[in-house]
Amino acid sequence: MMSGTSADGVDCCLADFDHNHPRKLTECYVPYNPKVKNKILSIKQDSKLSIDEFAILELEITRAYAASVQTLLENIDASSKNIKAIGCHGQTIAHNPEQKYTRQLVNGSLLAELTNITTVIDFRGRDIAAGGQGAPLAPVFHNAFFRSEDKHRVILNIGGMANITNLAPGDPVSGFDTGPGNCLLDRWIKTCKGDAFDKNGDWAKSGQVVSSLLKKLKEHYFFNLPPPKSCGSEQFNLDWINQLKPVNTQSQDLQATLLQLTVDSIVDAQNKYCRGAKEMYVCGGGARNKYLVDKISASTSTISVKLTDSLGVEAEWVEAFGFAWLAKKTISNEPIDATNVTGSKGRRIAGAIYPR
Repeated sequence: MMSGTSADGVDCCLADFDHNHPRKLTECYVPYNPKVKNKILSIKQDSKLSIDEFAILELEITRAYAASVQTLLENIDASSKNIKAIGCHGQTIAHNPEQKYTRQLVNGSLLAELTNITTVIDFRGRDIAAGGQGAPLAPVFHNAFFRSEDKHRVILNIGGMANITNLAPGDPVSGFDTGPGNCLLDRWIKTCKGDAFDKNGDWAKSGQVVSSLLKKLKEHYFFNLPPPKSCGSEQFNLDWINQLKPVNTQSQDLQATLLQLTVDSIVDAQNKYCRGAKEMYVCGGGARNKYLVDKISASTSTISVKLTDSLGVEAEWVEAFGFAWLAKKTISNEPIDATNVTGSKGRRIAGAIYPR
């Protein structure tokens, strides 16, 4: 189960790992109640909640997760008794590896109680405790499912933030966040037009890139940091944009500039740290932004750019599938190795288990 930085709702998929080739059996998306969504976004905008309000929000989010599990099971007429575990990422409200913390809201005890399913949460906390960034964890899953023995592949996940996985034959997996993915695009179109996202990138396509602003945005310190590195809305948010954008910037031109920032930061990272790659497979919600993917493809002319759909997992469900896999690893007492991704000190069993 996964809910991203856009805080729109919960992505929930059912995965079967009992066969030689793991399968995604079904999926569902359950939107958050608008009040819950607004509370989540207000926290990320430095709104001060009382301890009571904070605790109540976590319970509301957990109930939304439980409802999505119930919807999923009803879709295939299945019983919770047949489900071995839930892997739940939780709703990120803060991520600050420099200060050695990350915070995802979900109450594991309540989720296990409401669903009657063993629940695994807090995957990122153990990685940070072991000296890592806590994110991205997706590259470990990408390595297990998308690696080729003879082809140098890059897996690009465009969620709220974008991260890249380098799968070079014979080399250990590496990966890191490249910077903003959909987060700024989604927030800006929501602010200006009330839409949740820019469908196919049509609004960005209607605008013109403001070169002077793009240059300022690309001076952000994060882009010059070496891996391992991770980021969040603490670094990339509309307050930052509003401080830098010219007063008379047209709304659609800012959207075009933000999209170009996502493209450039991804391509720059790929050129610098994934040299020699021949294939790029894109996943995450941003994979369905045709204009965004087309611009990335045009900027990486020596690399074949496709969606992970062609590898057997639909682009928008890769991350939820990944947390199901992480939960399987946890309940099987199998460690993951994110050393070359997050900078952790070695193999660790990720996640905390709440039995049914």
